[in-house]
Formats: sequence, structure tokens, C-alpha cells
Amino acid sequence: MNAIIAATNYKQPFFSVEFSIYGTGAEIRLNDIPVYFSNSVGQTNSQKAIPESIIDGENTLSIRSFPLDEDGGKYRDDAYIEASITIREKTASQSENKPVLHLKLNPTQEKEELVRGSISNLGDKPRLHVQTEHQTVISRRAQIQSPFPRWAWQDGQTIEDSTDNFNSLLEKYKEIWAALNDGNKSKVFELYDAAALEFAQSYYYSDKQEGHRLMDTGGFVGNNEWGLGNINKIIQKRKYRLNIYANGNIANIVDQNNHQSLITYLNRKARITSKQKFGFYKNQNGEWIMIR
Repeated sequence: MNAIIAATNYKQPFFSVEFSIYGTGAEIRLNDIPVYFSNSVGQTNSQKAIPESIIDGENTLSIRSFPLDEDGGKYRDDAYIEASITIREKTASQSENKPVLHLKLNPTQEKEELVRGSISNLGDKPRLHVQTEHQTVISRRAQIQSPFPRWAWQDGQTIEDSTDNFNSLLEKYKEIWAALNDGNKSKVFELYDAAALEFAQSYYYSDKQEGHRLMDTGGFVGNNEWGLGNINKIIQKRKYRLNIYANGNIANIVDQNNHQSLITYLNRKARITSKQKFGFYKNQNGEWIMIR
């Protein structure tokens, strides 16, 4: 694998994922952390900042394709997903993004042609993990020298899919919901502190308050246009499960549609909802810490 010495070449290296999707559903992950998901028809070309998902050392980019119901459960001709992890100076324009890890999936092709178009020197040999009529999953790795500190979630416990973990994490959700429902901003900020610190560090700020600003922590608290749904009623209406990712290091709770709907705000006037998304790691003391 190629070594990318980011700290040497950039003062403040900034990482993004660029992607192009056509004729297929798509999920893109970095280090088993979801960074983009689409189940919409048509063409998508976009990019997203992902500095908080970069780790020091081996980084793995993975792509999952799946046929869409709107297309009759079949891939469109010439369907593909193409994704690149890119780097640039933080203050530079997006046009200066330089790819350091690249992967392309052609799900309608035979095994030998699945990764045709993947740039050969941007990562190791692509790996095929799953290929069925329902989905195809491939991945590719590259060594990246991260400028960031080791993330706290990397040193947490490996999370098991158990009833005890589900119930204890649900209690953490209820604690967050109670602070939001009570309008207790100091408690809300305390609960979000760990996530705010890592978010700030990934954007080269040392103060967690900058992370709170970027995350808009507690942004709906005190806003009369938005009402907070009752978590105890919400959990009775849907089935929920523990969702574990980041190779067993981060978890959240999702419903049967894989939505994070436990803590949801509703704007009745505009008739829109805002589902609050979280990620938690379990520290060595067995405590759930919000980190996303």
C-alpha cells in the first residue's frame, strides 16, 4: 500500500470523499463508518467532508451497491459507484482536492470487470466481499498519516450485539432526550462535549466550543417552531435494534427502516421532521459516550 505523508505536505490537510453514482443504490463507508447513503434513482455527483473518519495508518474505503425497487429490483445498464478519498489544504478550494484512495464498482459486470476503472496506484488491490443479486460489496485500503490525535472511540470496548447493550444505550438516549425536553442547555452541552471536542479537532480547532458551534449543539432548544417528540411513545410505535459499525467501536439505535428516529423534532407549520443522529462508543469503564 502507498504511504501518504499528509502532515509533511500540508499545513492543515483536509479530507473529503468525492463520489459519483448512477443506476444503483449506494452505501459508502470509510473505516466501516457510513459517510454516504443513497436509495434514489438517477445520477448523483457530490462530495462530503469526512476528516473525523480518518485514522492514522490503514484506512479502508468500502462501497456497497444494491438494486432499487423503483428500477424493478434490477440495476440499470452501466450502473456504477465511484468514490475517492481526497486531500487538500484546508484553506484551498475544492478544485485542489487530490485523490489518495480510489475505488469504482460496476455491479452489472462479471467478477473480472467489477472494479474496472479503479485507479491502480491509489490503494491496494480491491477486495470483493459479497456478490449476490441483492448486493455487491468491495473495499480497498491505503496508508494515511493522519494529522489528528487518536480518536477516543478507537480505544473503547468492542461492542457486542446484546440485549444488555441495547437497553443501556437506550437509557443514554433517554438521558439526552430528557435534557433536550427540559431545555437544560448546560446538560445538553455536557452530553455533547466529547463529540464536540473530536469534531473541533478534525477541523483544527483546539476548543470544544468551536465543535459545539459547528454542530449547532442544542439548536432546537427554545425554538418554539420545533417540538420534541416523546421518546417513550416513539419507542412503542416502532421496532428498534442496536446498530454497530466502525468495526465494532461505535453504535447507535435505529428503527426497522434503519432510521435514527428515537429523538425527533417536528415543525408542525412546515410539516417537516428532523431526526437527531448520534454515535456512541463504550469506554473501558462500560459507559456510553456520545462521540458523533
